[in-house]
Amino acid sequence: MKFRILLLLPLFGVFGASAFEVNQVFREERFTRGNVNLRPLQEIDNASWIWPDGVVYGGDSRPVVRFRAEFEGRQEPLRLDVSADARFVLILDGREIARGPHKGFPEHWYYQTYDITGLKDGIHTLEAVVFYLGEAGPSSIMSSGRGGFVLKASGGYDSALTTGRGKWKAAMVPCMSYGTLTDPDTMTGFENIVRGTGFLDWSELTWMEASVVKAKVTDDEYGVHDRGWSLFPTERLDPVNRRIAPGSIRAAQNAYAATNLLYSLQDVKRDWTARFDALLKRGEPVTVPPNSEVRFLWDFGDYYCAYPQLDVSRGAGSSIRWAWTEGLYNEKAMRGNRSEFIGKRVLRSMYDTFLPDGRERASFTVPWWKSGRWAEISVKTKDEPLTLTHLSMTETRYPMESRARFECDDPSIAPIRQMCIRGMQNCLHEMFMDCPYFEQQMYPGDTRVEMLVLNSIFGDDRMLRFAIGIFDYARRNDGLVPMNFPSRYIQDSSTYSMCWAMMLGDYALWHGTNEFLRLRIPGARHTLSAIAASENGDGLLVDLPGWSFMDWVPEWDFYGNAPNGRRGLSALNNLLYVYALKSLAYAEESLGESDMAACRRRRAERTARAVVKRFWSEERGMIADTEAKDVFSEHGQCLAILTGILSPERERRAFQGLLEAKDLARTTVYFSHYLFETYLKFGRADLFLKRLDLWRGYLADGLKTPVEAPGVRARSDCHAWGAHPLYHLQTGVAGIRPAANGFAAVRIAPQPGGLKRISAASPTPKGDVSVDLRFENGGASGTVTLPPDLPGEFEWNNVRRKLTSGINVIEEKGN
Repeated sequence: MKFRILLLLPLFGVFGASAFEVNQVFREERFTRGNVNLRPLQEIDNASWIWPDGVVYGGDSRPVVRFRAEFEGRQEPLRLDVSADARFVLILDGREIARGPHKGFPEHWYYQTYDITGLKDGIHTLEAVVFYLGEAGPSSIMSSGRGGFVLKASGGYDSALTTGRGKWKAAMVPCMSYGTLTDPDTMTGFENIVRGTGFLDWSELTWMEASVVKAKVTDDEYGVHDRGWSLFPTERLDPVNRRIAPGSIRAAQNAYAATNLLYSLQDVKRDWTARFDALLKRGEPVTVPPNSEVRFLWDFGDYYCAYPQLDVSRGAGSSIRWAWTEGLYNEKAMRGNRSEFIGKRVLRSMYDTFLPDGRERASFTVPWWKSGRWAEISVKTKDEPLTLTHLSMTETRYPMESRARFECDDPSIAPIRQMCIRGMQNCLHEMFMDCPYFEQQMYPGDTRVEMLVLNSIFGDDRMLRFAIGIFDYARRNDGLVPMNFPSRYIQDSSTYSMCWAMMLGDYALWHGTNEFLRLRIPGARHTLSAIAASENGDGLLVDLPGWSFMDWVPEWDFYGNAPNGRRGLSALNNLLYVYALKSLAYAEESLGESDMAACRRRRAERTARAVVKRFWSEERGMIADTEAKDVFSEHGQCLAILTGILSPERERRAFQGLLEAKDLARTTVYFSHYLFETYLKFGRADLFLKRLDLWRGYLADGLKTPVEAPGVRARSDCHAWGAHPLYHLQTGVAGIRPAANGFAAVRIAPQPGGLKRISAASPTPKGDVSVDLRFENGGASGTVTLPPDLPGEFEWNNVRRKLTSGINVIEEKGN
């Protein structure tokens, strides 16, 4: 399968029209460790890892190495398999063609594959800039503890380009050093300090022969694995790599590092503001005089993840600080409306520093991207003027564009959808992320919700296979999967390990049973069996290991544990356990493992009976959070209803309590996903649409993406677990859901919730399903369109009718 590379950009100025074309292609995936590093399994195993001799690691030394090899163009395509530790930028004839590798960890290290066609006869130059980041990089970028580069070239190009065979030269690029964390609450990397010019533009290099640091894989009859990187082909698409210059320059000040200056109307009117805006929008150079300080505020107009791009001339001894922030703060250290900046300052930011050395042309960027809504760029010159000649950034994210559509007669829904889509895009890169600004971590609880969103609006399962798989590959000997992975700083969580097991049932429903899912089942069995070790004699979990995070509820403890969730006996922990057991049972059943599925259900039923016995309050008609039955929550009612542990009468009472009880702990952004599922299970889309007032409030506050949590927990302004309204609009309000494993059939049961019109479309493996419906006097009319070979049914007022491929006319009367 081939995918054309997205908007690859020349990085060293303007080159002649490139005659060649680059496409990302995919090698056959492998879902187990097998014989990796024991026998040659793939083309890249015939290449050696290389690195220059004498490289020092540790302290401030995190080397940047440029590799170069020349080769002669042939009348045949060139296929490349490539990887590095920790990151690479691949350049062909001065044109960037790839970045990577896609994130993994040393025991499961990824490589990417590209086909290059249209190479002209003559000499070509292939280069790679490789960064060993160590502790300076984001914690989600792991490493073997040393740098390396490996590339396998196909056919007639093998002898010239395959590392360990070709004549690769290497040179240290002396431009990079690192500061510290510029925001101590982040896990996204240190300050990058770039001297002279950027690592992609440095020409004064001393070349040496590259040495082999890990030889090609050979067949070992004694079963001894080669130490070092265990290579697997990626399943993920390359990120977007798009040069952009959005928004405008809103204000400027005569200052550099001062944080106590608030932006004012006078700063808007400064000549500097208009000049820097002209630089951004029209490329008009701006010269900062000697011995001066100036900074300007760039409003992107939206939330972005991007690499900074800044070109300058001269200015020896100058210093440039590029700071990223999600929002500015007022005098009381409050952010308020994120679109406002008057009377505010950049109090919290992540920044990089560029240090020009006086050359006529310098181009600055950094090895890893940063994120935010605003940038504050500060300049301080010494004895020589500095001219800024180009300002932009290179957007990066996974190439996810929504394939879904949802339109209705409520005008407030469209901007909520756009905000949620933008939140998903900015939290989807080489992995799912909780947030791009603070952590860039992949957590199973967050990721399960993000996966459901992706299923409903995008449909592709590549990122799902990666996420489910990488947690399994990192599973510990006690059965728990990491709470966050890939990461150098791993947390433990039993509740989030349960969420990982729940992903397998979701995957079976949306994408079907395949070899990938079959090979994940043993790991999920291990995980839930390990959690079962915490059961007491009644089958209830007690004193779970790790951080039993549930939700950021203000009335609970500071750490998001449910009542008695950290130590003791918690209804919510046990209800989530029942949910996980039933989800795994669904996946087992889908694979034909009926006996194992029955085993999971028996264990779930035992725990469920004990939960009802211990936690059901007949007086309140609800599930309590604790055995004392003194605290209750929306969470408890939702999980009890969604897991089906209550009798119909008790379920009705629990739902009534969910709606009417005034003392319930309320779900916040994350767990509202389960609340909305509960509303829609009872056909109450009106409650879901009303609860979207929280998201309407985000828009009123100038937010472009959903936040982590409201109130004092409002740390991250871009948190993808808040994108789940997208899922509920498609599967609940429009009512388009899979009705069989792998979306082999569709069930359409719209819930207008007071809306008069719904026009929507959702992706399925067989094509898009669309609805165009109007609702009046309790009836539904319009059309439903199914793709070929997708059977379905339409449900309205508890009456079902069969649907066929093509256009189906709907005329359902009210009761």
